[in-house]
Amino acid sequence: MQGRAGTLYWVATGAMMGFGLIGLMTIGFPFVVVGLAMAVVGVWKPGIGGAWGILIGFGGLPALVFLSHIVQGVRTALNPYCAQLGGPGTPIPPPVGPVECAFIPGSYYVMFAIFTAIALLGVALEFLLRARSRAAAARERGEAF
Repeated sequence: MQGRAGTLYWVATGAMMGFGLIGLMTIGFPFVVVGLAMAVVGVWKPGIGGAWGILIGFGGLPALVFLSHIVQGVRTALNPYCAQLGGPGTPIPPPVGPVECAFIPGSYYVMFAIFTAIALLGVALEFLLRARSRAAAARERGEAF
């Protein structure tokens, strides 16, 4: 597997390990084991050509999971009934139907920032490696880069 298929393999490997890491206290251990096995096999079969993709997968999937929780918390925080819970003043009567109020811990914001930084590091590494290979190809042709 060369090119995009190898890169996709490494992104999937990183996503498995990242998902396993954030779910380690519940169902994550098998995902970490499968991700590690994929990494070992990946060195042999597709090669390390797109291995920077592991950072994108490792940071990207968990960042999306944390982002979905943050968006859900912001969406429910805009509910006026949830805003009145525990607040001063007279509580307003709840609307008809189920009401969802979510609390997002501060650690979710921190973990979102960390995993996003890891994914962005993978993207930056890809751009740097691509620029380096273009410069090497230009040197071989005798062009100034």
